[in-house]
Amino acid sequence: MKPPETIEEELAIIAEAIEAGIDPFPPEKEPSRWARTALGWFMVIIMVSWVSDILYRSL
Repeated sequence: MKPPETIEEELAIIAEAIEAGIDPFPPEKEPSRWARTALGWFMVIIMVSWVSDILYRSL
């Protein structure tokens, strides 16, 4: 589907979505605490791995 070229086309698409029962502007989800924690631990593990690799090569 090509993007709408005029405002009228965009309004027609939004109207069709509303008629079909689709919310064109859903509420924004809050970021997951688990995802942020997992990403933080992953970054810590990667950094420790890099540091240990650098220290091992320097010895």
